[in-house]
Amino acid sequence: MKVMITGATGFIGYHTALALLDAGHEVSLLVRNPDKMSRLFGEGRIQHFTQGDIVDADAVRESMRDCDAVVHVAALVSTHAADQERVYQTNLGGTQNVIGGAVEQGIERIIHVSSVTALYNPKAHTLHESSPPGEGRVGYGRSKVACEKYVRGLQEKGHPVTITYPASVMGPDSPELTEAHIGLQTYLTQFVPLMSSGNQYVDVRDIAAVHLQILEGRAPSNRYVLGGHYIPWKKLGGQLEHLTGRKIRQIPIHGGLMRMLGGLADRFASVLPDDLPLTKEGLTYATRWVKMDSRKVERELDFSFRPVEETLADSIHWLCEAGHINADQAGLLADDP
Repeated sequence: MKVMITGATGFIGYHTALALLDAGHEVSLLVRNPDKMSRLFGEGRIQHFTQGDIVDADAVRESMRDCDAVVHVAALVSTHAADQERVYQTNLGGTQNVIGGAVEQGIERIIHVSSVTALYNPKAHTLHESSPPGEGRVGYGRSKVACEKYVRGLQEKGHPVTITYPASVMGPDSPELTEAHIGLQTYLTQFVPLMSSGNQYVDVRDIAAVHLQILEGRAPSNRYVLGGHYIPWKKLGGQLEHLTGRKIRQIPIHGGLMRMLGGLADRFASVLPDDLPLTKEGLTYATRWVKMDSRKVERELDFSFRPVEETLADSIHWLCEAGHINADQAGLLADDP
């Protein structure tokens, strides 16, 4: 099977491509930077690639040539207010080009990698495959909701598109630091905020394994929530202490205050560091998380998410190995996790 993948130099796309290659499939990558692709996969391992962007319809069509399946992962991910319009136009236009283009070409196995933000509703008790599109009205959330509505429209017409909904994606071997990795780095180097709610982590390797099963025809449904494991903020510090063997600073902070700080960070984004993990949108998810129900994928694909302790340990070890934290901050995990 030959599979076209967008976003293969990003975290989820990279691991999905590796899972397909390891299973003996071919991949055709749409990449903006071929040099980065070669550094990640090794010189010559990727036999088919097209240089271009998801908003370039011609490049998308060329990348899909002679493919049996498509995985659309690429998205502009930012919860910074200044990026709102660019995020919306890129993500919706790209999804129309990639998913819509795959449908037009008659490709029979198509995966759209969505996000918890596409379903997010702070008033919901849980999020699952039958949850309606969320209420995101700004930024990244708005773009993912728009993509969700577009792809569900294709599903309703009977087109063979499967949607996956990862929670906060964690794990080792990322091409670059993600927002989740920056969060973990912050907890280890500064403090864990003791806020309301919690976070839900899914291992990137588990996402890739589910994508492989779907593409190999072992998935009877067309939507799967990939929630992984939920950890309340009040338990995360203790979990990190257990894994690293060191004291982790924990500071009680009111959720409302964090959202207010996020709003201020949005307002003054132009003079603040780009990697500052403070945005109103991001902190709304962090302090008003709605649990994701993954029982469907576990039942239908006979799938088990790896323990969150393994995911966190491997992530911390990788952060240290890659130089994003030092050995003291990684503690026991500075060596093998």
